[in-house]
Parts: sequence; structure tokens; C-alpha cells
Amino acid sequence: MPEQRVHIISSTTIKPSSPTPRHLRTLNLSLLDQLFPPSFAPLLLFYAEPGPGNCSGEPLSRRMQASLSETLVDFYPLAGRVRSSARISCDDEGAYWIEARADVRLNDILAQTDAALLNQFLPSFHAETLHLVASGCLLIVQITTFSCGGIAVAPYTSHKLMDGSSIACFLRSWSARSAQRLEGLTPPRFIGDSLTQARELPLTLSDYAPTDHCATRRFVFRDSKISGLKAEAARSIEPTRFTRVELVLALILRCAFKASRSVTGSTHPTLLQYMANLRNRMSPALQEIDVGNLAWIINISFKGSETTLQELVSNMRKEMISFRDREACGLRGNEGFSKVCESIAKLGNVMGEWKEEANLYRCTSLCGFPFYEVDFGSGKPVWATCHRSMKNYIYLMNTKMRDGIEAWVTLGEREMAVFERDEELLASAALNPSAAHHVMRATIPSRI
Repeated sequence: MPEQRVHIISSTTIKPSSPTPRHLRTLNLSLLDQLFPPSFAPLLLFYAEPGPGNCSGEPLSRRMQASLSETLVDFYPLAGRVRSSARISCDDEGAYWIEARADVRLNDILAQTDAALLNQFLPSFHAETLHLVASGCLLIVQITTFSCGGIAVAPYTSHKLMDGSSIACFLRSWSARSAQRLEGLTPPRFIGDSLTQARELPLTLSDYAPTDHCATRRFVFRDSKISGLKAEAARSIEPTRFTRVELVLALILRCAFKASRSVTGSTHPTLLQYMANLRNRMSPALQEIDVGNLAWIINISFKGSETTLQELVSNMRKEMISFRDREACGLRGNEGFSKVCESIAKLGNVMGEWKEEANLYRCTSLCGFPFYEVDFGSGKPVWATCHRSMKNYIYLMNTKMRDGIEAWVTLGEREMAVFERDEELLASAALNPSAAHHVMRATIPSRI
């Protein structure tokens, strides 16, 4: 257990600045919302102390509180409580606000990022907030102030309602109100069960994974190195325009497979669960202001015979195209329920066939979401990151200058000891470089 470096100094409830109308007091969730577990997104945004030109005279924390209250008028379900797997009571109980102080400098965090220390900037680290999660709270915000004047913002939102795009939509609205950039601000649409109605189901999806005897490491893949991976993959028989995310994920998986073989002495079949945004995969396409779990899991299986980067990335691309063309459009309306059941049955059949022999990996990519544009009126983040220290989890996010991809990888301790020394991996990725290095082109006060 790391030394306690973050200490809560106050907490309060933030309610909408005006009451939610009676006809909006219940939000019926979609089938996809119903299936997602009530886990919380571990997103962190770090900000340097504002320069003279960014100071309004009002303390930033007070301005963020007031603007959050205003934002909750539009995002009223976030001030409610989950009452069942398919219903939110929008009764204005409020979001929970935590203020904390860190006895480390922001520059210390950026210079040597540490997963265990970063956890202290999340509400989940503090026992005081556990009862809020159990009571169905949907939004817990932790604002941590550094001695240098910088802050860390943890907008802890429940996956029961919010996927990555929904979080980006919420932060865009909240930060715009805080900075008084109200022109062109569009309210969200909570489409709920108008997408696909919830049903009586005996199960929900699980994001459980072991946390004991695990190790988490951060790697940064620069675009120049990703270009090399693209050139290597292009040597395949059927050249394809693979995405940056696909190439990085394929290399991570290849090296993780090698680490697993090294530890166990054998090759195991593997299932990758990749979370895909449905908004631009549906017809007609949904909008960025559409809030809810408009995402679904693509299950990609590897039988163990795939060994090269080309084979791995080609298999991933094939399954993603198949999902887009055959499944994504069917996840709405009356067809949605049967499509969801087919997907869950397919997963059950694969895991049933492989039994305990299979390795399961999960990946969430936040690349493409504009978290580095979230400006509460004192400047944009110097670092945005997201990780979860659960076995075989992979989180991907763009670097600040969009010149690379940051990856947080959690494996078993023995597997990680092999993985983090893999020469093929280290030829394309830097192991835990300073997060301050790639933000120096931003204006950062020297005392952070």
C-alpha cells in the first residue's frame, strides 16, 4: 500500500440549480444500459496553475461548483440515483463533490507516473465514498489541489449511464459553462429506452477481473514508431489501412501472448473484448450529444496459432468490420434484443469450449475523445489519463499533442516481468516516460 499523499479536506452535495420537471423524474434505461455494470470511469485530468491571463479573480473550485450545478439541469440523471438495472430516479439528490489536497507537486506526478499513487486522486480510493456507489450515485467529482496551485479533476461517472462519448459530452458542457463559453452549447439527449427497450434479464455484463498479484505499467507509442508497425503490417498478402489503435493493440497483445507462454510454458486460446462506440456505426448515425451506453463489446478470438503482427491485426480488423456490417445496426429497435442475446450466446459458447484454458483481455480506447480540450477557464489539461489496475486490462488514449498513443497495461506480476522487458515492445514504445516531456510545448509554470 503506497503512502497516503492525498487527503480529503471537505465534501458536499451539488444539486441542479433548478428542479428537474416532474415529467423527467424517471429515466428508463436502454437494454445496453441495463446490461452494463455500475462501474465508474477512472478518468483523470491534470491542470497547471493558471497564468495571469487565465485568472478571473474567482477561485476556480467555486466556479466549477457553480457551473456543475448549472450543468446538472441539462444532465439531470447524473443528480439522480440508480433504482434498478433499468431505471434511474431523477429526483435531484445531487452529485457528490470532494475537495482534497495533495502533499506532492504536480511536476512530481508528471515526471514519474505511478499507478498506485494516481489511484489516490480517484474517489474510489477513499472509504467515505463507497456507500455512495452502493446507494446508486451516478457522479462523484474529486478536485485535488497541489501545493504548487495546479489541480487534478476526477469526474467519476457511472457506466450504468455514461460511456466514453457521454463523458466527453458532459465535460464539454460543464467546462463551457465554467469558462462562460455558452454560445453554440447544445443540450444532451438522453435517448434511454427509445434505442432498445430493457427486458427482464437474469444477468448483466461483468467487468470483474482479479486485482491481486497484478502489475500496471504505462507505455507511450510515438507516431513515428507506429508508422513502423504500419509498414510491417503492410507486408501482409492483402495490405489494409489499419488504424493506429489496431496496430498498437496488436503489438501489445502479441507481446502479452509471448509473456504468457513464457510463464505457463504453453499456448492458450485468447479472447479480446474491445469496447466499440456505436454512434457512427449505426444507420442512421447517432450524435455526440446522445448520452447513454451507446457502445458494445466486440469479441475477438485468437486460437493461439496467430503469431505475427500481421495475423493479429488482420484478425482484429476482420472482426471489427464484421461487427460494423452485421451487428451494430441491429442493436436498436426490436431487433436489438435478439442481437444482444446472440452476442452473449456467442461469448458463452467460446468460453464454454475453451473452459479455464482461455486468457481474457479487455481493451478500452479513449483515443479520439477530446479530453485535452476540456478547459474550465484556466487552461487545458497538461495531462489526461485513464487506467484501471485489473488483470489483463488495456487502456489507450492519445497523447496531448496527438503525436502518439499512451497505453496502460495491467498483467499478472510474473507476466509483466517478462512483458515490460520485451525487446520487440520496447523497440516501438517507451516505458513510462515523463508525462511532462510531451507537454513542455504547453505553457506550464516552472514551479509546478
